[in-house]
Amino acid sequence: MKGPSYYDPRRRSARALERRNLVLHLLEEQGKLDPDVVQRASADALAVLPQNSTRVSRVPAFIDLVRRQLRRDYSDTDLNSEGLRIFTTLDPIVQRATEKAVSLQLDRLQREGIDADIQGAAVVANVNDGEVQAVVGGRDPRFAGFNRALDAVRPIGSLIKPAVYLTALMQPEQYTLASLLDDSPLDVDMGGGERWQPQNFDHQNHGISYEGKNHQVLLNDALVHSYNIATARLGMAMGVPVVIDTLRRLGAERPLTEYPALLLGAANFSPLDVTQMYHTLSAGGFRIPLRAIRAVLTADGQPLQRYPLSVTRAFDSKPVYLLNSALRAVTREGTGQSLQYYLPEGMVVAGKTGTSDELRDSWFAGFSETHVATVWLGLDDNRPAGLTGSRGALRVWGDILSRLGTRSLPADLPAEIEMVWIDRRNGLLSDDDCPYAVQLPFIIGTQPDGQSTCELDVLDE
Repeated sequence: MKGPSYYDPRRRSARALERRNLVLHLLEEQGKLDPDVVQRASADALAVLPQNSTRVSRVPAFIDLVRRQLRRDYSDTDLNSEGLRIFTTLDPIVQRATEKAVSLQLDRLQREGIDADIQGAAVVANVNDGEVQAVVGGRDPRFAGFNRALDAVRPIGSLIKPAVYLTALMQPEQYTLASLLDDSPLDVDMGGGERWQPQNFDHQNHGISYEGKNHQVLLNDALVHSYNIATARLGMAMGVPVVIDTLRRLGAERPLTEYPALLLGAANFSPLDVTQMYHTLSAGGFRIPLRAIRAVLTADGQPLQRYPLSVTRAFDSKPVYLLNSALRAVTREGTGQSLQYYLPEGMVVAGKTGTSDELRDSWFAGFSETHVATVWLGLDDNRPAGLTGSRGALRVWGDILSRLGTRSLPADLPAEIEMVWIDRRNGLLSDDDCPYAVQLPFIIGTQPDGQSTCELDVLDE
């Protein structure tokens, strides 16, 4: 349908009536309808069903996911049997908290001047077992219409960057969180007269001059502050196909194109798809297919099929720990630092903001020790929503997690990891009292060899 929000007959009745009559007259001009029929039909009021008529469930978006998983796993013969008992993973407390957060924050954004048609979607799952606990498919969580949590397949922007950095950190002999990346201007010849010139969000080039090279930034800082150019250079150095392989291992199943723009989020996913990928990170590199069904029993109580926990080791835990350390820093000092206004004091989480071109889509995905969640905000007709990930989706995500009584990420350090002080100007070892010192985790034996000096004027700032 053309402009389902713009022509919503309940909220935009005059627009809908005008559009309906235009279609009727076009059909008349094309000889599809008689003039008398068009005249009578144009005089009729809008035939809009009461909204309650479509409210077939209190949790229609979640039930939609259940139905899809049933159709995937069972034959029509099984599903047409009478009396099937289906046990789902729905957590009513998590579902209610998610619904409240989505509705409340969208209302607040509208009062701040954001388009009244702004929509949202959210998925929340359990970190330990991949059970989907809540699904919200739109601003009105009771409306059984377009399920944005499953079907709003939109560009994810910087949510894709952890896959780029994980690909690098899986090569510890070449990349660590202290590796220096180039954030200087980038110009790529794509052939056929086309050039790719990615820009940072603030249209600045970051970092310092070191060893004759300009705009050098720590790998850790490039992810924490979501620098596009440094990320693009890193991804191209490793190869786009290698990054795509990482995305597949994280759980991405949708089609992906081997273009450099993919490295900055030119890939379309739904909130459920993103939740699957971030769940693999939250589980320390184990991939567990998200599920909404625990078991299906026949009318006499016999199991038709059970859903055992399926776990696959997708990544070594050490590079995942390093990546997740940077994602924690995103929420403390990077693009997601405003989360601290929404979460309980001292709550430690990891996550990433995402914003698509022209501020069309606002994303946030992340996890605590117990919950992994993804939030998307945008407009159904793909007009710019005017929201970055931090201004829009992050607020909803923080509101959701604040309502769940979720647990902070643990501070325990794995046996194979050690914390080392680094001079963030040059990636060398530093004393903890140096002005630019930052403490970063390293796989034992991969920390830098060189020692930096503390003097402020050693490098060209």
